[in-house]
Amino acid sequence: MLVAAFATGAIVMMLTISPTARFGWMSERVVWVYLAVLWLGGLRVFLATFGTIAEANDDGLIVRPLHQFGRRAIPWSRIRGTEQSGDRLIIYYETPRGMRFVALNLNLIKGRREFLALLEQRLMAMGFAERTVERSRYLSRPA
Repeated sequence: MLVAAFATGAIVMMLTISPTARFGWMSERVVWVYLAVLWLGGLRVFLATFGTIAEANDDGLIVRPLHQFGRRAIPWSRIRGTEQSGDRLIIYYETPRGMRFVALNLNLIKGRREFLALLEQRLMAMGFAERTVERSRYLSRPA
């Protein structure tokens, strides 16, 4: 939203200062459509922070990344590994189209410690092994 606010402010200021600017690229419809999309995208991310970003239940994980519109249910059996580095958690999982991943900001997960403890407990019970490389922590299936 900051980018959209800055761009909107810059264009409005330029149109106010220089009336001839309205005949240039700033008068193009595509510029205003682009700004509207920026505002909507920023609003979408902002509003998504009020909802639950990730949940764990008996069937698997339910994640709602901020940059995506829908939620994604990942069964425990499809999870292939995790990578945790600082405030970022990446979950690697299998789909019919191949391996995919979803990245989550741990700061946005309500009950972060409990969520991570449950995730670790469940994956370790499934036979995952822990490995640490520099500042990153991995949980993966043994090779």
